[in-house]
Amino acid sequence: MRNHSCLLGIAFALLATAFLPAARASDMPEVMFILDGSGSMWGEAGAERKIEAAKKVLQEVVPGLPPEVRVGLAAYGHRREKDCEDVEILLAPGSDDRELLLEKALAVTPKGMTPMARSITEVAELLKDKAAETTILLVSDGLETCDSDPCEVVRALKESGIRFVLTVVGFDIKEEEKEQLLCMAEAGGGDYFGPDDSDSLLAALQSVGEELAGKVEAAKTTEVKKSTGLGKLKLGMPESCPISLAGLQITRGEEKSVVKEAELEGAVTFHPLLAGEYDLYLAYANSNYREPTVLTVGPFTIAGGETTNVSLGAIVFNVAEGLVDLNLDGVEVRAGEESLLLLEANGNDYYLFKPKPLPAGTYDVFLHYYRSPAPMKYAASVVVEEGKETILTLDCGVVLEEPEVGGVEGWDLLPAGEGEPLLSVRRGWDNDEPLWRRFIVPPGAYDIHIRLKGMSDPLPAGEAVEIGPGETLRFNTGM
Repeated sequence: MRNHSCLLGIAFALLATAFLPAARASDMPEVMFILDGSGSMWGEAGAERKIEAAKKVLQEVVPGLPPEVRVGLAAYGHRREKDCEDVEILLAPGSDDRELLLEKALAVTPKGMTPMARSITEVAELLKDKAAETTILLVSDGLETCDSDPCEVVRALKESGIRFVLTVVGFDIKEEEKEQLLCMAEAGGGDYFGPDDSDSLLAALQSVGEELAGKVEAAKTTEVKKSTGLGKLKLGMPESCPISLAGLQITRGEEKSVVKEAELEGAVTFHPLLAGEYDLYLAYANSNYREPTVLTVGPFTIAGGETTNVSLGAIVFNVAEGLVDLNLDGVEVRAGEESLLLLEANGNDYYLFKPKPLPAGTYDVFLHYYRSPAPMKYAASVVVEEGKETILTLDCGVVLEEPEVGGVEGWDLLPAGEGEPLLSVRRGWDNDEPLWRRFIVPPGAYDIHIRLKGMSDPLPAGEAVEIGPGETLRFNTGM
């Protein structure tokens, strides 16, 4: 699907050049690849060596770039061992010889160190006089082994005024190693990808190719914007998010006329639009073919010849295995008193805890339980930032053991010493469901009150009972 999208984008771009004035080559974006030639690239990712996977992906991606995009190639660590100066410009930026680029890339043999900061510096020096923006695409499978702070090096280069963005592909990077590479990408104004095999590496580089195609379109639009008034919406979100969305809808003006409905083809998508005022609606998928839950994002303004960026963050749920029970009906996100998003289980919890893309802001997260009078506030003041994932861990639970005596109509879980329940559970008129099931709750100290038939006041069965992180409390009422 990604290949077809890229080819269609190129076809539309070529068709447009037949009717519109040609944009100057100096206005077109460029890309400079930096290939990791350090010794660790001989390691395996998936079923093949990382260097072979990288070469294979380059052979597929480079020919598919828009024809207007000039290219270049650098490598490091490929000639000498233990040499932090081993950086080589294999093909100077601004070349249209893609066959030579691939020939040079295929000849790289991993040997040495990982001088990422030095390689970026040497490439940036070659870009000082360029008017168009260059995307530096760094593919690395490890951390910097030569410079103490590559992130600061990138930040200083950006502040010097050189026109580049740095996109970093951390190939088969461990989670604890991600921070340095992510910092470099953020300092360089670009994106970070973390593929772990050749297929996901291909998807990451194709995403960069699609963004370059968008920049080519923007450069062409600049030439004709006074006559056409076309602009573009760039919608971005963390890579984990598209699985949660059934699609999007864009409406124009106060009359809310629908101008586009589409599925998302990736974490970053471009949407050409006429200049004007728009609203964006995200459709979050619900299980068992229920209608999607819709969230409004916007309004936003499109200006002719310009790109409007809408960048979302995400709440990513880290749920302990086996903690979700059939009594969990839904997950809700609120902003203050306003309910923004409610996903319901409908007998299938598949979508409940998929990553939730959201505009930057502060949110409360509630869990809805079967036969509970009110939803339970699981987390308060969850901060979501543009382009970033906020991890929300759900690893605590409580289960009440069924007592020997009958007549239990419900029970309440109260923060220790407080009067209002965090969670209230009630049985049905004809059965005990869901009194003795598992319930996800935040860690803390709680009082447990049991409600018996015929008694006006609840019985305090537990006082200041602790539920620690990662624990599920199995509570015996003693009855």
